[in-house]
Amino acid sequence: MRDLATVLGTTVACVDTHDGEAAAPRSFWRRARLMLTAVVLLAAGAATAVALLPDAEAPPADDAFYDAPDPLPAGPPGAILRSETIADPPPGASAYRILYRSRGHSGRAAALSALLFVPSRPAPSDGRNVVALAHGTVGVARRCAVSRGRAFFDDVDGLARFVRAGYAVVVPDLEGLGTQGAHPYLIGDANARAMLDAVRAAQRLEAAQASERFVAWGVGQGGHTALFTAQQAASYAPELELAGVAAAAPMANLGRLLDSVAGTPGGDVMAAYMLSTWSRVYPRLRLDEVVTAPARETVEQVSELCVAIDHERIGPVLGERDVRLAYRTTAPWNSEPWKELLARNSPGAKTITVPVIITQGADDVFVWPAATARFVRYLCGLGTTVQYRPSRGVAHSDVGEKTAPYVSRWIAGRFAGEPARSTC
Repeated sequence: MRDLATVLGTTVACVDTHDGEAAAPRSFWRRARLMLTAVVLLAAGAATAVALLPDAEAPPADDAFYDAPDPLPAGPPGAILRSETIADPPPGASAYRILYRSRGHSGRAAALSALLFVPSRPAPSDGRNVVALAHGTVGVARRCAVSRGRAFFDDVDGLARFVRAGYAVVVPDLEGLGTQGAHPYLIGDANARAMLDAVRAAQRLEAAQASERFVAWGVGQGGHTALFTAQQAASYAPELELAGVAAAAPMANLGRLLDSVAGTPGGDVMAAYMLSTWSRVYPRLRLDEVVTAPARETVEQVSELCVAIDHERIGPVLGERDVRLAYRTTAPWNSEPWKELLARNSPGAKTITVPVIITQGADDVFVWPAATARFVRYLCGLGTTVQYRPSRGVAHSDVGEKTAPYVSRWIAGRFAGEPARSTC
């Protein structure tokens, strides 16, 4: 991504503490992250940018699969409400789309959706270990759900390795993506519940033969979700056995992240997603109190766009308006109550008691390596067993793909009960 900044001849803000976003060459998530970066070019009117973007198919029209039963049947968190097989699964696996019972951001019962991949080979006698894979930023509109898109799963970071190892892999859409409701973008506890209940749902799908042992893995926003999953696992799902958490370029200090990228097209997209969703999730936050009327229109337009699907529309929405994101006074993340909520939704408030691996691209100009290193030192100070693995020549868009082989070996060690190495 440093090369994009060079091509533009502009300075790209660097995040100075815990932050992120990322994935693989042809994958849905890498494509999404590349699109988020490419809005810089699109907003500048660079015609060559479109040629650099892989094709992205729009999701299908409204799909009744995601409509929750009304009333929602009684049952425990993770109870499966609906499931269906997916055609053309990855080699050596079956693929399912599941609708399961969970708790929404308000704490009330909700129906959420997920993808589930199950190896074709027989399960061990004690059940399959589970990898809970958290996706990165794809958008905040209902139609942005990863389970509604094209058959991208051959390129999901580490999926083929996990299937070969015999793990079940569950990929939650998260609340408001696919199913109805506001998506709690970067709201840690809500997304952690979605992850943990997705692991419970994997256990309840008979075909999965999943055990209670799992590892959480994610990149960027997914790294943020994985870390919160580790913080919440013992209290929210004590019957599950979390063996470890893996995060690549995780979004950590949200306030500093937003402040660092403010005014850039990519930063405006992330800010618009957060402003739109948080003002719906937190009743005390009012969008019209922090942004101007034209900026509110921009926020509302951007919040309806999906990063990969709508990349050609995001740039014009931001760049062809008289006002991007203009605030009435100071930026919201520099004043209350936003500051307190951003701190609450930044990982690290609770000690993670299982081993952690954090990977980082040395060429990442959105999640700055020094920021991730600082977050690692913070976790070490809390007593967490952390292995930090920076990689030379790796940018934000590559970090999931490039570090997945090492992460998959690390995960195998956690499931085997091997002692975790620490770089603290």
